[in-house]
Amino acid sequence: MNVSHILVIADRKESLQKAVGHGAILASQFNASVHVAGFCYERLSILADNTPKQELDNAKQKIIQTSQAWLDETVAESSLPSSTTDEMVWSKDIAGWVTQHCADHQYDLIIKTGHRSEHAFYVPTDWHLLRNGSAPLLLVADKKWRKKQSIMVTLDLASSKKTKQALNQKVIDAGIKLAKANNMTLHVCFGLALSPVLKDLGLINKSKSLREAKEKYIPKIKQMFGEAKIAEKNIHIKSGYPDKIVPSVASDIGAALVIMGSVGRKGLKAKILGNTAENVLTLLKTDVLIIQP
Repeated sequence: MNVSHILVIADRKESLQKAVGHGAILASQFNASVHVAGFCYERLSILADNTPKQELDNAKQKIIQTSQAWLDETVAESSLPSSTTDEMVWSKDIAGWVTQHCADHQYDLIIKTGHRSEHAFYVPTDWHLLRNGSAPLLLVADKKWRKKQSIMVTLDLASSKKTKQALNQKVIDAGIKLAKANNMTLHVCFGLALSPVLKDLGLINKSKSLREAKEKYIPKIKQMFGEAKIAEKNIHIKSGYPDKIVPSVASDIGAALVIMGSVGRKGLKAKILGNTAENVLTLLKTDVLIIQP
């Protein structure tokens, strides 16, 4: 994972600038350039119909200028590199702007404070950013469990698809790089999904399936780590679905960051079903880095 150019989505004025703070840390660690984008928007259409257009334009420009001055000051007072650039964007469609901006400019990482929802039909900005695949997306936790001291990567080892296998390697490579930069222990998590119905009928032996999975996947995981190596005690293969296993293991080991791959779904199917990464996100109380193929 190369981190040379970072796009930071600034938090709202009244919020702690967590995304900016993370951008400063990563820029320092990887000597990366940073561009900070802030957003402002007001529904000027609610003003009286007879309000002159010039007056509406003046109001818009005043809002942008005031917001830009605040953003300039925020960046100047942060620990971001002196070369950091910033801009205030008049738009309520953050994800749409980011998608277009990333099409015109190359970024290795997007950083934004995460705002998560458990409502199946609510698809906030975070979900749209997760699906557009413009660059790896770091969602900074607005609330955390406690101080964390490790990094955890999640893998999809059950799939034989080459794209999934390549994505697993990208996730591991990112974990190795970030764990080294932050001097943190790296862990691996894999949830072995077993049908509860078949298990209750006695058609699946949970202990046997788990033992066989460890015998099959632990050597494979070690091979994927190559020279970086990983202790077997830091490989967590559990029986269950990822949206339950990943948050549980992350809490147990004290993960500062969870890194996972996501292929993403689009359309109504995505809104209703989501995908593994999105289901996990609703339960995690830690920073999450989403990497796409």
